[in-house]
Amino acid sequence: MIASVCLAAITMTVDLRDAPRKLYHAVEVIPVTPGPLTLAYPQWLPAEHAPAPVENHVGIVIRSDGAVQQAIPWTRDPYDAYLYHLNVPQGVSALRIQSDFITTDSGSVRGGVASRDLAALSWNSMLLYPYGGPQTQASAIMVQPSVTLPPDWRYATSLPQRDGAFEAVSLERLVDSPLIAGRNFREVEVAPHRYLDMVADSPQDLAVSDAQIGQLRELVRQSGYLFRSRHYGDFRFLMTLSDQVSGLAVDHHESLDNRRPAKFMVDADMRALYGNFLPHDFVHSWNGKYRRPAGLIAPNFQQTVDSSGLWVVEGLADYLGGVLTARAGIWTPAQYLASLADTAARYSHRPGRAWRDLQDTASMAMTLWQREGGGYGGLRRDGFDFYGEGALVWLDVDVTIRRLSDGRKSLDDFVALFLGAGGDTPPTTLPYGFEDLIVALNAVVPHDWRGFLQKRLHALGPDAPLDGVTGGGYQLAYRASSARNGSGLLYSVGMEVGQGGVVSDVLQDGAAWRAGLAPGMKIDLVNGNAYTTAALRQAIRDAQQTPAAITLKVAGAAETLALDYHDGERFPALERVAGRPDVLREILAPRTR
Repeated sequence: MIASVCLAAITMTVDLRDAPRKLYHAVEVIPVTPGPLTLAYPQWLPAEHAPAPVENHVGIVIRSDGAVQQAIPWTRDPYDAYLYHLNVPQGVSALRIQSDFITTDSGSVRGGVASRDLAALSWNSMLLYPYGGPQTQASAIMVQPSVTLPPDWRYATSLPQRDGAFEAVSLERLVDSPLIAGRNFREVEVAPHRYLDMVADSPQDLAVSDAQIGQLRELVRQSGYLFRSRHYGDFRFLMTLSDQVSGLAVDHHESLDNRRPAKFMVDADMRALYGNFLPHDFVHSWNGKYRRPAGLIAPNFQQTVDSSGLWVVEGLADYLGGVLTARAGIWTPAQYLASLADTAARYSHRPGRAWRDLQDTASMAMTLWQREGGGYGGLRRDGFDFYGEGALVWLDVDVTIRRLSDGRKSLDDFVALFLGAGGDTPPTTLPYGFEDLIVALNAVVPHDWRGFLQKRLHALGPDAPLDGVTGGGYQLAYRASSARNGSGLLYSVGMEVGQGGVVSDVLQDGAAWRAGLAPGMKIDLVNGNAYTTAALRQAIRDAQQTPAAITLKVAGAAETLALDYHDGERFPALERVAGRPDVLREILAPRTR
């Protein structure tokens, strides 16, 4: 029998004053009644790509709460490392739990979520909660949180506050409400009830221009035209801008939690390349948080979920995020088309499409996310394939609706109907299944949407789903140069090379494959010179003018490999198809109502 838990709220105090030492401290007080009790450390978090790092939750000491604190022993479950068992003695009405969280990444002395000047707090990283089995409802457990900061630090969070203190919220909402804090802090009201909150390595990294703020205002405006509703009170774009912490982006119902390089908001090249990141995560407030596949809803944080619907959650967010980026003026139409060309080319060079369909990449998401890297990502297909390929499918849906309705309807109508269902609401969740998608699409324009989507979800073969590109008036082509940063190696010699010259992927039957290259090999020399990406690209250009092969010296190998390739550099681009309407430009046009 499990000891019952009182209805009174758990209190949780987190101390971030040792964040510069990469340690957080927490004290929880949990009302209980005597008897056996199981506590759980949240394992599976919405929108996270892997189980929470329970190994970083340390220093756990449990005592009775009161004037005389009695130590209470606990044992970890032998089959589930996220569960802790103990027995609450007679006369004890509350437990006092002290613990620490090591903020560095596993095996790393840097990175993680804190530095000398800033910190990002996910409340679940410090939290144990009473667990009575799979039926436990996180939404029914109330928590009263508070936080202590280093001197001169400021913070931002979507947690509701009154009179300078956080209000008690459900455990579910607490976990969905991260907090950022730092010495260098800036808050900008982008629009009523929408805020850009930033902490950074230096004040200079906070110098977001008025023009950029204007683009974010336009993003909010265009999202209003698109969704016709909102499902949050205040929304906060939380940005941790640092070269001292690990990169991460987690979407939440009333905030973003974006941890990016220090210059992410002020560097023009980064804005051009990654301008769609914030809009993508903003879309998740509607798509993934409010409207959520039923399989992704669990009563608590110990239950695994059915991730098969992620081709909607991430694929549609990827598509809408890119479109909103252009409509808001963060990207020019040309920049959007260049990004779409990259996506179209990548999924036209995924040998894994011969055996793993789009649906399986979503169903396997948790495993694929945990196995990122390791070589042959194109053959394996990774945990992000349903983002880009899913976006191509939703572009196809948009173009098809426009064609079937002679331009009178578009995916915007589906979005307003499906993701805006119920009008303005407080943060809540409205689940759906595959058949609900079909009903909504048919309400916009009748069609065999079930067959349409099933065909694309289960297609196998080398051809990416590019009907939306061609139906939009464009075709995928390859050129000798590109305005976007990128090596183009995948589309020329058939390989990708990571940091330090280490080969990360090789396409079978490409020039690199024929030369004997494989993932994990480290290229030391290119034509006798030290390897750099620039040196290899120059060698590819030079080889176009000569019959001589490119020579590559691989670390640990006595022989030199001959890369016999002479067709020059190849970068993807979208080219207009003569005689077809420019539907993509119509899609990207800003809305006025």
